[in-house]
Amino acid sequence: MYTFDINTTKKLFYVTTEGMFDTAKAEAYIRDFSANLKKINPSEYVFLIDSRKQITSNPEVGEVLSNALKLYMDTPFKKRYIVKLGSVIAMSQVKRLGGSQFSQKIDLVDTPEEIINSL
Repeated sequence: MYTFDINTTKKLFYVTTEGMFDTAKAEAYIRDFSANLKKINPSEYVFLIDSRKQITSNPEVGEVLSNALKLYMDTPFKKRYIVKLGSVIAMSQVKRLGGSQFSQKIDLVDTPEEIINSL
């Protein structure tokens, strides 16, 4: 469903998500994300999330995912990247959920390797 990889050498906090999230899973994800965040100093780390294998969720989950995006943007990471989703509709939903600050605080990349290999 999701993984957190903290690479202390590259100073990379890499998250992957896949499958469908219901409200309980989305809330558990935010709790786990926050717990992993406490293991690092975010200002020293690049944040990268790859959700290309995630399936569209129901509208109730949208609010929880919006909170996750807010958490990504509010955490003082050195830099933030999201791997572009394959669906234009899904990507536009993510941008909408992220609000007006999304494009100012998060950069889009085509593949995770673009970032991983550059660190």
